[in-house]
Amino acid sequence: MPLICIKSLPFEDECDTPAIIKGITEDVSRASDIGIEHITVIWEYIPSRHYAVAGLMPATQPHCGSHPILVDIHAPSFYSSSGIEVMMETIAFSISKRTGVSHSNIFINYRKVSSGHVFDQGKVMRWK
Repeated sequence: MPLICIKSLPFEDECDTPAIIKGITEDVSRASDIGIEHITVIWEYIPSRHYAVAGLMPATQPHCGSHPILVDIHAPSFYSSSGIEVMMETIAFSISKRTGVSHSNIFINYRKVSSGHVFDQGKVMRWK
């Protein structure tokens, strides 16, 4: 685990979402020394004009300025603050590199997951 959930408006130009997801997964694995088999990335598109910032609702994802790409990272509580920072920076630059969206137009939120608060592989997961 981490579970990386990304949401954005559709892009004006067609993009290869599966390749973007694969690249983000590989970048996070390399930068954080987490096995690729433990990383899950989901990318969802918000329907056009269903995302408002300051009352503005564009049809496509802006590359800079308003309407950042939204990222939630759900990761175990045992990661250090510096490890989380590396993960956030890696994700921001990986998304930017693959989409052309400025890394300053990406919003990332880390959600700490405590031991006993995840059900996976048929059981409640616990760690020290």
